[in-house]
Amino acid sequence: MSRSYIRPVNPTPMSRSDKVRLLAEYVRYYEQTVSSDPGALNRKTPRKAFADLLNGVGVLLLKEAERLAKEPGAIRNFLATNPLPRSMAKRLPENFRVFCLALNALKRWVSAEQAASDRYLLGGVARDLCRKAAIRDLITGKPLGPGAALHHPVRDGRPPLPLSRESHARLEGQVPKRAV
Repeated sequence: MSRSYIRPVNPTPMSRSDKVRLLAEYVRYYEQTVSSDPGALNRKTPRKAFADLLNGVGVLLLKEAERLAKEPGAIRNFLATNPLPRSMAKRLPENFRVFCLALNALKRWVSAEQAASDRYLLGGVARDLCRKAAIRDLITGKPLGPGAALHHPVRDGRPPLPLSRESHARLEGQVPKRAV
């Protein structure tokens, strides 16, 4: 790897009052939009849109896992201090074990970067401000309680919207639509 990753930082941070105003406008936008376009609350990019990128990441993970499985260092030491039972050692090659470790590291990195992307616009108080931005569920119109879930209508940097847990589960296809 020749370059170091630098997490994007908002070059124009806002005051708390500006953040509150921005979120109020944001919630109003979705209150108006959801009645005519309920799908606006859950847009996903087509899988093929990032196919080349994800293929490149997969190839990189496989190559790095192969390299790290052979080279002396932290990963080889980790494998040595976490041996497999003999019967399993025949079936799990070290490069595959390193690939699995790399996938887990990538998952933790993605989780941290998604949390940071939520803070990009609103800073460290993003989750609190987002929860306070709406008093009614955008889908049912019912009052939101303290256990409101945060839902990203589109994962493009915009902040999440507070929804009831039931509405959030429904949007994500985790509950049959008639149950809510």
